[in-house]
Amino acid sequence: MPLTPADVHNVAFKKPPIGKRGYDEDEVDAFLDLVEAEFARLIEENNDLRSRISDGAASSGASSATTSQTAPTLQKDAAPAAPAPAPAPSAAAPAPPTPSDTAPVPVVSGGDEMSQATRMLALATETADRHMAEAKAAADKLRADAKAETDKLLGDSKGKSESQLSDARTRSEAMLADAKTKAQQLTQDAERKHVETMGTLEQRKGGLEKQIESLRVFEREYRTRLQSYLESQLRDLGARNSAEPAAAGNQNGAGSAPS
Repeated sequence: MPLTPADVHNVAFKKPPIGKRGYDEDEVDAFLDLVEAEFARLIEENNDLRSRISDGAASSGASSATTSQTAPTLQKDAAPAAPAPAPAPSAAAPAPPTPSDTAPVPVVSGGDEMSQATRMLALATETADRHMAEAKAAADKLRADAKAETDKLLGDSKGKSESQLSDARTRSEAMLADAKTKAQQLTQDAERKHVETMGTLEQRKGGLEKQIESLRVFEREYRTRLQSYLESQLRDLGARNSAEPAAAGNQNGAGSAPS
C-alpha cells in the first residue's frame, strides 16, 4: 500500500517500556512534520510533472491527427493536376484537291495527342506521389519530434523526480543519523552522570560509615573511661566512709583513758 502524507501525519509510536531506551517525543514529532511537508511537496510536484507530460502527449496526438488529415487533403489537391485524357480526335477530313496537286492530303493521326496526354498523366502522377511523399515525411518528422519531445520530458521529469527523491532520502537519512547520534550522546551523558553521581554517593557513604564507626569507637572508649572513673570515685567514697568511723572510735578511746 503506498505511503501518503496522511499516514505520516497520523502515525503514532508507543512509548518504550520502563527501563528501555527511547527517543524524545518532541524531536520525533518535529522530524515527522518535516517528512510530511517534504513528502507532500514531492507528491504535488510529481503530479504537476505528470500533468505536463499528459498535456505534451495530447499536443503530440493533435499534431499527428492534423498531419493525418493533411495527407489526404494534399492527395486530393494533387489529383486534379492530372488532366483527363483527351478523347481521340476523329480523323481530319481530307482537303479538297487543287489543280496543282492531285495527290491526296495525308490524314493527321491522334498518336501525338495520346502521347502528350500520357506524359501529362505521368507528370501529374509524379507530382501527386511527390506531394504524398513530402506529406508522409512531414508527418513522420512531426511524430518523431513529438516522440523525442515526449521522451525528453519523461526523462527530465523522471530524472528530476529521482533526484528530488534521492535528495529527500539523503536529507532524511542525515536527519535520522543526527537524531540517533544526539540520542546516543544524551544517553551516554546520562549514563556518565549516573556513574559519577553513584560514585560520589558511594564515596560519601564510605566517609559517613567511617565517621559512624569512629563515633562508635569513641562511644565505647568514653563509656569505658566513664565507668572506670565512676567506679574509682565509688571506691574512694567507700574508703572514706569506712575510715571515718574508725577515726571517731580512736578519738573516743583516747578521751576516756585519763579518768
